[in-house]
Amino acid sequence: MQQLNVFQRTPIWCFPKFDVPLAAPLRWAMRIPGGMALQRLASQAFVEATFPIAAQYFTVFPLAKRMESAGRAYLRRQVHDPVIREQLTPRYAVGCKRPGFHNTYLSTFNRDNVHLVVDPIERITPTGVVTADGTAHEVDVLILATGFKVMDSDNIPTFAVTGTGGQTLSQFWDEHRLQAYEGVSIPGFPNMFSVFGPYGYVGSSYFALVEAQTHHIVRCLTSARGRGATRVEISEAANARYFAEMMSKRHRQVFWQDSCKSANSYYFDKHGDVPLRPTTTVEAFWRSRRFDLDDYRFSA
Repeated sequence: MQQLNVFQRTPIWCFPKFDVPLAAPLRWAMRIPGGMALQRLASQAFVEATFPIAAQYFTVFPLAKRMESAGRAYLRRQVHDPVIREQLTPRYAVGCKRPGFHNTYLSTFNRDNVHLVVDPIERITPTGVVTADGTAHEVDVLILATGFKVMDSDNIPTFAVTGTGGQTLSQFWDEHRLQAYEGVSIPGFPNMFSVFGPYGYVGSSYFALVEAQTHHIVRCLTSARGRGATRVEISEAANARYFAEMMSKRHRQVFWQDSCKSANSYYFDKHGDVPLRPTTTVEAFWRSRRFDLDDYRFSA
């Protein structure tokens, strides 16, 4: 068998993926009146507990610490060599970066033809990879999995947006950091609404995000129609107030604990911010239906 080298800069928390044959029972349950709602409620509750509550309220509810214990126990069961096991053990808390779910990934390192390389890659050569210790690893195929750049103003939005005065959205975020009122509206960009704006996503279901932000947008459009307005823009004061609120709450998130400093997480943007909304899905839903419409300026 050919040698397989796995080059790892920072390990990830890995948990077993439970493949339970529930398709038939779920199909049957969803035929019962209210069955679909109950199924979604159960699914949402699980997702809510595993990320929004565990990560956004890390200092309040220490659920992530219990998940870390479970992750360490799974690693001990899966990897036999204590040295490799130590190299695969993350030095940061669960939630600092996205975890992995797989039933056989960790056990792969028990194979004789799989080698874990933890030294940083210095350069790529015509015949292989040279690591920082000077070792040249010959390779036939090199698969790159270098991570993501998700939270940078250079990448979002993926198309050019120009606001009043000729300022682009990427320029605004680059100068003022990523921010958006309720994750939907940005001052200086009238009639523009975002579903996945900064500090809008709590980290749970994208379906819940779309529903909450859509309620927010529809409220704005309905109010504009009732007022005979053709221009809708969030005020700078309202946006500043919301951004200040997000900053005041982020201390309880897992990202701002000392354990996340070594995570090399793509959640952090180039300003050092993590533009995830530090709250629960329930609160985001409630606020999408209760925010003050006077925070917006409506004009013809």
